[in-house]
Formats: sequence, structure tokens, C-alpha cells
Amino acid sequence: MEIYNPFKLGLLLTLPLPFIAQVNWKSPESIGAKNTNVSSASGRAVVVTANPLASDAALSSLEQGGSAMDAVISAQAVLSVVEPQSSGLGGGSFLLYWDQKKKSLSALDGRESASAQIKENVWITSDGKKVPWLKATESLSAIGVPGTAALLWEGHRQFGRLPWEDNFKRSIQLAQEGFIPSPRLLKSITLAKKIGINHSPEFKSLYLPNGSLPPKNIPFRNKKLASTLSLLAKRGIHTFYHGEVANTLLTDLTLQQNKNKAVQTITSEDLANYKVQKRNPVCKKYRPWQICSFPPPSGGGVAVLQALGTYELLSKKNWFSKNITHWHLLAESLRFADADRSHWIGDPIDLPVPLKGLLENSYIKKRAKAIRASNTTLRPLPGKPKGSEFLDLASQPRTIDGGTTHLVVVDLDGNVASYTSSIETVFGSRHLSGGMVLNNQLTDFSFLSDVSGKPIANRIKPNKRPMSSMSPVIVFRHGRPVLAMGSPGGWLIPHYITNALIGALDLKLSPKEVVNQKLLSVRPNYTVLEKGGNWSNPKNNIHNKLKSLGHSIKYNRFSSGLAIIKWHKGSWHGAADPRREGKAASIK
Repeated sequence: MEIYNPFKLGLLLTLPLPFIAQVNWKSPESIGAKNTNVSSASGRAVVVTANPLASDAALSSLEQGGSAMDAVISAQAVLSVVEPQSSGLGGGSFLLYWDQKKKSLSALDGRESASAQIKENVWITSDGKKVPWLKATESLSAIGVPGTAALLWEGHRQFGRLPWEDNFKRSIQLAQEGFIPSPRLLKSITLAKKIGINHSPEFKSLYLPNGSLPPKNIPFRNKKLASTLSLLAKRGIHTFYHGEVANTLLTDLTLQQNKNKAVQTITSEDLANYKVQKRNPVCKKYRPWQICSFPPPSGGGVAVLQALGTYELLSKKNWFSKNITHWHLLAESLRFADADRSHWIGDPIDLPVPLKGLLENSYIKKRAKAIRASNTTLRPLPGKPKGSEFLDLASQPRTIDGGTTHLVVVDLDGNVASYTSSIETVFGSRHLSGGMVLNNQLTDFSFLSDVSGKPIANRIKPNKRPMSSMSPVIVFRHGRPVLAMGSPGGWLIPHYITNALIGALDLKLSPKEVVNQKLLSVRPNYTVLEKGGNWSNPKNNIHNKLKSLGHSIKYNRFSSGLAIIKWHKGSWHGAADPRREGKAASIK
């Protein structure tokens, strides 16, 4: 049979083939080649994912009468096969889901959790120093209890319409019969090799056969993953946390553990006790819209809502151009939100999160008053929201960008899914089991549990879920969803989403225009502009004007992978970020 290659010239004109560019582990998912084309689609139902094969599988589910949840399951299962560097069954996920019939919004937390046996000093050496981050990512101790499979099962139980098994047919076929590896997958394998793979013979055997990249024009197969997907499809979630898949995972971990007896890793009890958490979405009014995102252990949702709230107070109500005031206030709003995120957010099973206080209008006003229109504020301190009076915490340094994916779906009945999934860094820990890549999400915890005796909110504790930046978003107006979006990109996810929301809502940009606009980000002491953004154009010269306001400017390629759908004039419109290989598809 002929193997479908969506990257073959002529089959998908929206995706030029980027070369295998120089890699940068600090931004592992960035795309080096210039790509200005955008995949977009419109209709009564729309899907946008980071890979054409996943989008096609999701659309097929909708065409068969499936719900948005069925499409999510189909897409994630395929992404596990074709985009394993970013997400998969060995990772974790957040789902924001709008049930149109019940008029209700749900937030399902499938984030990885630490073992019940984890020690607070797991990332501290015997001489009191922090374990180097790259070394930590390859440790068995970095692997959290995977939550994606459990989330998909729980989501299907609540919102699915097709038989569970049907949602895995395409992914099993692709894993068994093969697919043409995409340019980004090949680039990511190169990056994984640079980061370090000697600890994982399984990775080298599968992704670097005979020491070389998989051939570009020969179908790539992952038969072990096909078997894992088949077991999950036929036997349900029990096999993953109690049965055959669980046993294989524990055996593989034990074999590796025996090589280093000091290593701590997850146990059968950890797998058996894992539960998806149903959270209350966090929502806040922004101009006439209601913006909803994910609560802690996500810090991203809070950061998006804080940044937008601050920006709204500081910006003029009726501006329609991106002038210097816009860029300065956006940078400052993001910087102040980051200061709070790194200080107050963690899994609430450990230390209480002053969530209500962080989002109160009076607190946002106080933060906005601290921002100066005439000069930047470098390294702003966290605020003191209501509910934090008895919390004496230290801030955590920001984390490295990670391997993540985002997808959005709206089905024919108006159900909407905004779903972000991750394995942390590129190919996670690079450890494999049953053909699936295992995460390294526990390196998202602060390596230090305290500073000068003050605890860090995102410290390591047994059974705790590390703080995440994943920020799936659904926007409402007059009680109905009008937009859904999200992005990968590690710590910078809420920066990308805030940029995109302002573009989509305030500037009324189309999804295609939103994903194609150049982005701004911040660090505590400098501002980052996306390369190729024409920031020094003599007409507005944003670069020099920001410098005159005290901004130290750096340029970088960004690792966003925005997926967006927007309601406009009676139909849904979707677009995929041109920085990756995504595809938007629709039912007219």
C-alpha cells in the first residue's frame, strides 16, 4: 500500500520543508527555517493540531459522528506516534471542555504526579549543589506518573460518543504500517542526541537505527507502541495503571533502576493510585469577554488572566494599532504576572495558593499602579494578594522551555475542547517503555525546596504535581464560546497566549493573522523580540523606543505552536502556527 506522506511537495502546500537546522536545547521546539504560510480552515466543525496526520484523524472522528472529545482522543493517540518528541501516553495533559448541551465548562487535570516515595533532595547532590538540569532530565527520578491515558479515559467517560476503541484505529495503523517522518521529528531526534541519549538504548534503537536518523522517505514504524495502543484500545484504562502496560512499564523501570540503586522512581502503588483531578476553571472578565483557563497546578492560566487584567487597566480602551505604548505595557504586564507565578503557584495539595486574591480586581489594580508608563521595571517583586498573609515563601527561578503540543476542536454540536499535552523536554526523559516516550516532568519542580528557610511553592513533595505553564483557553461572550486557543512553549506559553488574545480580541485579527503575527516575551531583566519581526522599521522603530523606556532588548526564535479557532459571522475559523507543522481542517 502507498504510505500517505503529508509533507510530500504538492500534498500540503501550506507546509514548506524546513531543513534540519542548528539546534538549541534551551528552546528545543523552535523552528529554524522561515515559514510564512499558514494552514487555515473554516466550517461548522474545525480541528487544529500540530501535525497533519493528527488533524486528519480528529476530523475523521467528527465525520463519523464523534464529539470534540473523541477527536481529542484520536488526535492525541496519533500524536503519540508521529510527534513523540512533544507528547504521548507517557506524559500528562490539561483539558478544558465546553459541553454545549449542558452549558458547562469542565477542567480535567491529567498532569503527572510525583511518586509517594520521592525525596525533597532528589535534585541535590551529596555536596549540597543542584544536579545539572540536563543530567536530571535523563534520570528515572524525573519520570512522573503519566496522566494522559487516564485523562483521555475520563474525558471519554464524560463526553465521548464513539466507542472508545474506535478512537485508536488510525494511531495503531500508523504505528504498525509506518508514516513518513516529518522534518520536525527528524530535527527533534537530532536535538535529543545532542541533549543526551546514551542512558537509553531503547531510544537509540528506535529513533537512531545504526546510529543514523530514520530515512526521510521510508515509512517509520513503532510496533511496540502499536501493541501498547492496541492494549489500551481493547482493555481500557485498567491495563495502563494495573494490567499489562503497567507491568511492562514497571519491569522496564526496574531494569534501569538496578543499574543505579540510588535512583528513585515510580512504583506499582503510584500507578494504581493515580487519579484525574476535576478542577474549577479560572475565569476573568476582559473587556466584554470572559476568558477561562486552567487553575493550579497550572501557573499559566493565572498568568494569562493577570497579564490581561493589568494590560486592560493600563491601555486605552479604543486603541487599534500596535504602537510603542502597547508593546511596553504588554511587556510590563507579562513581567509582573511572571513574578507572581514563580512565587505563589504550586500544587494546592501542599501549600495553599491565594488564587482568589491573585485574580481580584483590587489586587490587579494595585499591580497595575506599580507599572510605570515612562520606564520599565526590571525584576519586579511578587505582590501580596489577599490570602497570602500567613505564607512566607521564596520565589522559584523560571524553568526551561519544554516539549509540548496543543490542539483545539469544535464539533458539529458546538462542544469545544482546548487541550494541552506534554512530556516536558524534547522526547522527555528519552527513556522508553512499550514504545512510548516517558516524561521528565518532575524537573518542572524547583530543584531547591526552600531558600533561607522559606519554602518554595513549587517544591518537590510526594504525590504532588509540578507547576505547569500549560494554559488551554476558551473565551466566552454572552454566555457562548467564541474562541479557543492554546500553545506549547514551556514557561513562555502564557506570553504567547496573551499576545494572541490581544490580537484576536482587541485587534479583531483572523486566526490566520493571529498565528502569523510576531511575538514579544520577557525575562525578569530584559525583553525578547521575535527574530524577523521588523522591529526597527523606521516608521515606528519599536526597538529603539523600547530601549528609550529602559528595556534591554534581545532577539530570539520562539517555540510557540498556537492552535486557534474563532467564531465569526456564522461559522468557525481555525489556524495552525506556521512555526510548526500544524494543520487546520474542517467540516463545511
